[in-house]
Amino acid sequence: MKPGLLLVLFFVSALTTIAQDFSKSMHNAFLIARMVEKFHLQPRPLDDGLSNDLFSQFIKAADPDRLIFSVSDINDLGVYRNMLDEEIMHRGTAFLKKATVAWQKGMRQNDSLLQTISKQAFDFSIAEKYALAEDTAYIINTGSRQNKLYKHTKWQMLEAITEMSAQFEGKSPALQKQFVDSCEAGLRKEAYAAFQKGYAELAEPEKAGAVLGDLFCKALAHCYDPHTTFMPAQEKEAFDEDLGQKPLRFGIALDQNEAGDIIIANLQPGSSAFKSGILNAGDKLMTWQETGKPAMDVKGSGYKKLDSLFNETKSDKILLTVKKPDGITKQVTLYKERFSTEEDEENKVQGYILKGEKNVGYIAIPDFYIDWEDTQTGIYGCANDVAKEIIKLKKENIEGLIIDIRYNGGGSVKEAVELSGIFIDGGPVAQYKQKEQKVLTLKDVNAGSIFSGPLLIMVNGYSASASELFSAALQDYNRAVIAGTPTYGKATGQVVFPLDTTVTTETLHSSNAEHFIKITGSALYRVNGTTAQQEGVIPDIILPDLLQTVGTKEKDEKFAFRLAPVESNKYYKPYPPVRKEELKAIAQTVTDTSSYFKMLKNYELQIKGLMQQSEISLKMEDMLRYKKERQSWLDTLEAYRPHAFFTVANHVMRTERLKTSEWLTEMDNETRASLASDAYIGICYLLLVKMIPG
Repeated sequence: MKPGLLLVLFFVSALTTIAQDFSKSMHNAFLIARMVEKFHLQPRPLDDGLSNDLFSQFIKAADPDRLIFSVSDINDLGVYRNMLDEEIMHRGTAFLKKATVAWQKGMRQNDSLLQTISKQAFDFSIAEKYALAEDTAYIINTGSRQNKLYKHTKWQMLEAITEMSAQFEGKSPALQKQFVDSCEAGLRKEAYAAFQKGYAELAEPEKAGAVLGDLFCKALAHCYDPHTTFMPAQEKEAFDEDLGQKPLRFGIALDQNEAGDIIIANLQPGSSAFKSGILNAGDKLMTWQETGKPAMDVKGSGYKKLDSLFNETKSDKILLTVKKPDGITKQVTLYKERFSTEEDEENKVQGYILKGEKNVGYIAIPDFYIDWEDTQTGIYGCANDVAKEIIKLKKENIEGLIIDIRYNGGGSVKEAVELSGIFIDGGPVAQYKQKEQKVLTLKDVNAGSIFSGPLLIMVNGYSASASELFSAALQDYNRAVIAGTPTYGKATGQVVFPLDTTVTTETLHSSNAEHFIKITGSALYRVNGTTAQQEGVIPDIILPDLLQTVGTKEKDEKFAFRLAPVESNKYYKPYPPVRKEELKAIAQTVTDTSSYFKMLKNYELQIKGLMQQSEISLKMEDMLRYKKERQSWLDTLEAYRPHAFFTVANHVMRTERLKTSEWLTEMDNETRASLASDAYIGICYLLLVKMIPG
């Protein structure tokens, strides 16, 4: 169940053990404004314009589903709409105090009304609608508050029950009703109990004030750009873990998005999660299953609870079901504590041979991780690991190579530069600029390349940051053909600072500050002087993708800024251009005639239609029909098996290693089956074969 109903649980997870007063929050806000002015690449002035944006962002963060504040509250608080800049400059607390009082009043009213609502069973047989206009409007009076809470709760219940429809489909009407009634009663009781618990936690004004104070600081940071972020101490610790500085047992760091979904925040390099080739940051976790036990639906579970499950389970093996951003589900088997050995540290990235008309190498890179123990030489960094894997593949006489960075959200710019250098014979790779400094060149300083054959890079709308640097560099050098959809469009870099105005970039690790701020302080440019910021990297070969319809990009973010181009690097010397007309024709023929891409196009039209609907039916029959139709499309897409252009094989070294491990063999079989059934890899294989001479 999404936490729109259980909004308060988000705030509970943010509580600290020490009460925080309003003056501390406003002092933090003042420090944020000063730190941004000092280090941000394009700092906004602290004026009425920012104040107006901050007001909107804070209200949205405090009441994302518009279930707490009333129209009267918004009007009362609105007198501060253009005064928050002055509140910050003078550390004024009037707005936060007033907002906290209104927020707690709304929570008390919701508690009373939900107590009444939770006593009555929902009737899913009647024709009721939840209109978008109702969902996005603030509460007018007690009657509208009760009606909205009722419909919102019913919608969440309906969503949760229909997600379990596979358990009662095909049964008699009587058994179906029995199942639905049982689920409804349990979910209703669980939902209100969770709300009560959260409400009790925040009943004390100082605790509610601490939470809203942190939200105010987060909203302020977000007003500068989507990636500038205020982080209390506990969030900084989680951020460090996500970057790979601490090992995780199954190799997954979890988070919870604004919609309440449990998502993968990061994969630990070398873990079974990383090596699977199936999981990526941003995937939604749907079910968890231990060996010999039934699958557990994780919707409605807090990510901290699931973190505990990952860490405390006695099982060495779990089966996860995840949903990709395009809605397609995948299953993957993971194993615990298998990546801490020295041997596994040398096998974080895995390469395969696609055997068909030609032998083609394939390597997927989930993110550009860095060797935290040795950031200078990067012995165990991403680029070095890929280089070692290419050497193993070259022994198998590959004639071309596919690098897959779909869903790769970025990571270390240094590793992306070094990875680019694997494929070119030295020279500038990208350009870099910090605030009020000259444009610097990021170079591949090593002569020669590890692989000089035909190269294709796979990207999509979730390839971002360092992924865009890498793909853009090889595109500018005419060294690789880029295939997929336009990338995310993030060409900025961030640094985490302690919330301390006395620090510099050289002394940021010596501060004892309790809180931190991640600030956008640098911009990345291509060697030709253009930037991927907001525009993304435009592939040479465009392939249809559902993410074009359902995905979001940097340019969709409210406070994303643009970057002006800089001069092209005069020492940049591209290779002769690759002839792409024939490749485009091949891709067009496949996407026009393939049953998979025909189905994809029809499904995309269906999704667009649903996205344009102005209301949601709260009738079980309608919701089940919608879910069944949607799942039918997804099942058809997932069951697709392309023409057998190739088989997926391991190189000799892994083949020998697999003989010693049953669990590695099982995971390898899953990964190879996934690669073989990927329609996009199928097209890219055909394209690369055409690029191979002779």
